[in-house]
Amino acid sequence: MSSLRDELASLKIERRGPDFGPTRRRRPGRRARGEGLALKFASLLIWLIPLSMIGVGGYFAYRQYREIRSKPEVSVGVVQSMTSGEAEKLLSAKGYLKSRSQSTIGTKVAGRVQELLVEEGTRVVKGQLLAVLEHNDLDVQLESRRAMMLRARSDIEEAKADLEYKRSKAERAKRLQNKNMSVSVEEMQQATSAVDMAVAHLLSLEAAARLQESQVREVEESLIDMKIVAPFDGTVVERPADVGEMISGGTILTLANLEQMDVETDVAENLLSRIALGQPAEVSVSAVPGKHYRGRLRRIIPISDRARGTVKVKVEILDPDEHLFPELVATVHFLPDKSHQGPDVGKAHLFLPKSALFEEGGHSNVWKVDARKTLRKTRVEVVVTTDDLARVESGLAAGDAVVLTPTQSLRDGEVVKVAD
Repeated sequence: MSSLRDELASLKIERRGPDFGPTRRRRPGRRARGEGLALKFASLLIWLIPLSMIGVGGYFAYRQYREIRSKPEVSVGVVQSMTSGEAEKLLSAKGYLKSRSQSTIGTKVAGRVQELLVEEGTRVVKGQLLAVLEHNDLDVQLESRRAMMLRARSDIEEAKADLEYKRSKAERAKRLQNKNMSVSVEEMQQATSAVDMAVAHLLSLEAAARLQESQVREVEESLIDMKIVAPFDGTVVERPADVGEMISGGTILTLANLEQMDVETDVAENLLSRIALGQPAEVSVSAVPGKHYRGRLRRIIPISDRARGTVKVKVEILDPDEHLFPELVATVHFLPDKSHQGPDVGKAHLFLPKSALFEEGGHSNVWKVDARKTLRKTRVEVVVTTDDLARVESGLAAGDAVVLTPTQSLRDGEVVKVAD
């Protein structure tokens, strides 16, 4: 038996020739370890392949299951950032800003613009010179009329002196006649007629002088019309004309008093009973985001728009600033009387529909819906509530979606379907 083992051990494979290199001797232990590792790695790969296939198939099967299975349908509301006034509003209406004192300023006569002394946005006071039209021809005409008036006055003085001379001559003739001096009746009549003619001539000259004076005043008034002045304190909001432009009774500029601003808006007839003169309001302007102005209902125009079923109202802005100007879009929130004095009417807070709240464990909670439409139970702190909204201090952010009127069957982490 031992001889057979020895013979088998002595057997060797000769690896020589073109297909084999020179014979190399290897240690038996090292070769055995390498072959063992290779076998283990191969068997691991054999097991991993089916396990990976099972895992991938299970994942896709789970996704299909989630898609196929029925999801609870919920209605959602959005957490909004708004002021207390917006939350407590009786009704809202959109309109446009108007200046209570706004005037389109033009010219009475045609003329070419010689000077423009203001720009858009310039603040002016009543009586301030705004623009001047060319008036060289009127200057020459005024000078001529004044010279003619001076000549007329000179003629009057000359006529007065002539009248005094003729009166004295007539009185001398009358004294001589009374003293039975040699004064004929014909000479007396001539002296009296001369006085009457001098009086008539003086009156004619005085009338001509008054005509010259009126013509001078006419030219002076025309010159005044060549100068455009501000009719009231305000701000230049538009200036369509320019220097050198020919104006024929057109618009040179538009002036508005920006310290007295109203919002003109329409209120539906069926909602008119909710408001009254003096009603407090909160005004937000799209051009001034984040800013809220205090308002008051100043006027209700007593006529209805039959086609639209609305009534025009004017809301006065009580605290205007430099950001407001005519024709800006504004939204008016009519408030209850108590809201007018509130210290935080213009301060923004978070509000959500009260129907989203539910009590659990003595705390207020909501179901928040994330971007994947997955439910997350969230504890919130409610400090102030209105009839329909709840003011939230913590737990939510503006824009968060919450489930309205949640049922007890909802579960944390559940995927839901949002109703349209």
